[in-house]
Amino acid sequence: MKKILILSLALFAYSVDINTLFEAIEKTPDYKLDKLAKKEIKIAKKSVTATLYPKITLQASIEHFNRYNSMVPLTPTESSELTKTNAPLPFSQNIQKIGFVISMPIFVKSIYDNKEKMQYLLKATNYQTKINLYQKQTLLVGYLSQFDYLYKQKSALYTQYTSIKTTYKALKEGVKVGRIAEFKLLRLKDSLNKIKIKLLSIDQNIQDIQSNIFKLTNINLKKPIYFESLKVNKGDFFAIKPLKEKIKSSTYSIKAKKDNLYPKITLQIKANRAYAKAYNTDSSIKEDLASVGIYVSWDLFNKKTNSDIQKEKIDMIKNSLQIQKTKKDLIAQIVQINHNLKQIKKQIALTKESLKLKESLLKGAKVAFRLNRMSVDEYLKYEDDLANIKASLANLYANQNILMAQKAFIYGKNLKKVFK
Repeated sequence: MKKILILSLALFAYSVDINTLFEAIEKTPDYKLDKLAKKEIKIAKKSVTATLYPKITLQASIEHFNRYNSMVPLTPTESSELTKTNAPLPFSQNIQKIGFVISMPIFVKSIYDNKEKMQYLLKATNYQTKINLYQKQTLLVGYLSQFDYLYKQKSALYTQYTSIKTTYKALKEGVKVGRIAEFKLLRLKDSLNKIKIKLLSIDQNIQDIQSNIFKLTNINLKKPIYFESLKVNKGDFFAIKPLKEKIKSSTYSIKAKKDNLYPKITLQIKANRAYAKAYNTDSSIKEDLASVGIYVSWDLFNKKTNSDIQKEKIDMIKNSLQIQKTKKDLIAQIVQINHNLKQIKKQIALTKESLKLKESLLKGAKVAFRLNRMSVDEYLKYEDDLANIKASLANLYANQNILMAQKAFIYGKNLKKVFK
């Protein structure tokens, strides 16, 4: 059973590709928190729209008065008729009431402007959610590229270690018979120990990268995965989009604040039934009262409204300046990225050519060293050169992927469509 489980885990690790990791990001709590922010704005928008609907409130009360109080308004004629017939008069010191109030805005201008404001805020949040996702995808590509580079660097060092070890074994017999100086053997052994130390350091760096990938995806990646980048076409600067929507939102926010200076017109329907004991007969009575009214309220002076308007205007100016700054910074980044990509492309071609040369040079150096025509330090330099050029090539590919990811992020491209 244990073997089957280990095999299953191994097959799972092997089946992981870059799209699997991208999709895993969307399942993490971090991304779900971003989605919740979007949901909050949607609910806030519904809340604004809900104020246009009637509001029904149930009311109930028990009141005691220090003097007899009227349960309902009475005209003089009604009061006179009740007194003549000795009928219960609707006055009492203890009155219970139950009823309802229906209220609905007829004209409250700020509701409509706040609705538009929330619409643009929702768009801004949608863009920001995507930006946060693309940013995590870009970070993941960076980690995967570093992971691949470290493995290739480790592989180059292993190859170097094996090569020197082979030479070490070949020289060992020569040292025993005194044909070769023991110094050369010790020098090779020292070089092997240095490689071991480098490998331990790389293992630690790999562990750190694996930890970072796990934080982003909740997947423990054991080995690097192969992926390649496609062409990234020019597009709009994505980071500017939420800022533009916030400016539109601020425009309606200012309107909504100004709307507080307009009159508000509401419709109200009130109805209640009162229960009490009549003060003249002490008998139980009940009375109904209902009304329909249109009410106007108008703030003729409210200094706070003016302060709120100024605050919203400052926020709008801030977002406008932030757009200009962001655009300026992104233009500079794109110019630098495109320049670096061109340089890396040339470097990769030259490094590949240099790699072939250094492989040939090392073969010759090994022969010369065994024939005692080359010093140990000269030979080890050829070994180091080959290992370093392999690591440099891996680093160039890693940097190329990172730059492509950054370029895609700036233009707001989903990296699922850029890396395969």
